[in-house]
Amino acid sequence: LPADAIPALLRAPQAIVAGDRRQLPPTTFFAGSNADEESDEDDDGSALTSGFESVLDVLDTLLGNRMLSWHYRSRDERLIAFSNHRVYDSSLTTFPGAFSDDALQHVLIPHRPGVSVNTRSSDAEVTQVVDLMINHARTHPTETVGVIAMGQHHAGRIEASLRQRISHEADPALDAYFDESAEERAFVKNLERVQGDERDAIILSIGYGKDANGKVPYRFGPIMQEGGERRLNVAVTRARRRLTLVSSFSHTDMDPARSSARGVELLRRYLKYVESGGLDLDGAEQITPLNAFEIDVKHRLEAAGITAIPQYGSSGFRIDFAVPHPTISGKMLLAIEADGASYHSSQTARDRDRLRQEVLENLGWRFHRIWSTDWFNDPADQVQRVLAAYERALDASDDSSQASTPTPIPEAPAEPARSAPEPSRGQKPRIASGLPIGEHQHHKLVALARWIKSDNRLRTDQELLAEMMNELGFRRRGGRIVRTLQDAIDDATATDS
Repeated sequence: LPADAIPALLRAPQAIVAGDRRQLPPTTFFAGSNADEESDEDDDGSALTSGFESVLDVLDTLLGNRMLSWHYRSRDERLIAFSNHRVYDSSLTTFPGAFSDDALQHVLIPHRPGVSVNTRSSDAEVTQVVDLMINHARTHPTETVGVIAMGQHHAGRIEASLRQRISHEADPALDAYFDESAEERAFVKNLERVQGDERDAIILSIGYGKDANGKVPYRFGPIMQEGGERRLNVAVTRARRRLTLVSSFSHTDMDPARSSARGVELLRRYLKYVESGGLDLDGAEQITPLNAFEIDVKHRLEAAGITAIPQYGSSGFRIDFAVPHPTISGKMLLAIEADGASYHSSQTARDRDRLRQEVLENLGWRFHRIWSTDWFNDPADQVQRVLAAYERALDASDDSSQASTPTPIPEAPAEPARSAPEPSRGQKPRIASGLPIGEHQHHKLVALARWIKSDNRLRTDQELLAEMMNELGFRRRGGRIVRTLQDAIDDATATDS
């Protein structure tokens, strides 16, 4: 509040005020002795969360304003892309991560018709969130975790259930993971208390569920208030590596006509976004057509056997060419930048020649630069340099994958399971994941089909097609995809016979 800031401002001849008016304003949430109590079952404490004028609002008219547009927190661009597009008008510069396997996940709690449900805090959702926290502690013991609940009542129930579960497990490893004295301890908080926090993994739990008839009561606590979209913006931008959204309803269960609150509409759109795995971002910036230089680079690299995805990313900053790992689905291997349009659009040499490379390498990329003059003078030599960089990146990636595989916390001592060894398929063909079906070469698809079949397991063509789609990163069956893959399967079968 301005009154709280005045004593500090009086103590210096100069002031710098840092803030974000798209996030939470000052509230009275912590004021009074009953801040943790809820007298009204419907508002879920929202009466305590009305926004007030902040020192940022007051001084914004007096001080010059400078936007800090580079976003560093999210190690996967999809964690910030929604807020960048919907809240910040695509003004943030974000950077694509080198991994895209599980950054966004949606866990939908199934509705049970006729069963009485606590619409304010779903029992099944509480159990699911606690299960996810325990599983995270066992499988990612080196990564921090936090839970954000939409309502204060729901957050309290999750925390109580988590404490009970930890006590019941009586596992020293879990006790150590959830130690409250840890520097970045696991937390369970509601929307009003989470601003300023960040964790490797965030579990966002809606809490509000359907009634016995399967309808969604439109009681969403603080996000229904004016400025509710700012609260949701805080919640969805706390994760560094991955975010799991847990809800008892999907975006199709929400009627846009039921509420005019911007926060509710933003929630519906965010549900849709996460359900798509971060692929459905309506109205996002369109990709600029490649120029002649970029087209030539792409064609020559593909002729040399390197899959190069142009303009990789979802914000104003896009990697000129991204090379995926040949065998690990969802992992990107090499960032190739040229001194084309995106290079010259950077405002300073420091940005384009040093900072962009540093940020990408920090996110797990290997980096290679192509200078246009060198390319025009001797493109064959430049292609060989890219091939060498690709091989080095592949070797380094394989070495680091073997060295950094996390050791999960075992659930309990158990006799090792004995099973027949998996049939060996041999070396997997190098084929990229995530490309449009038209960019895959037929002979590589045939090789992929033969590799899958090489374990000699009995499969129908439909099962083989499903495995190929999974390897190539396709989530939906399209007519063109099915036809192309079926042609490859037919040729692979004819060759084998």
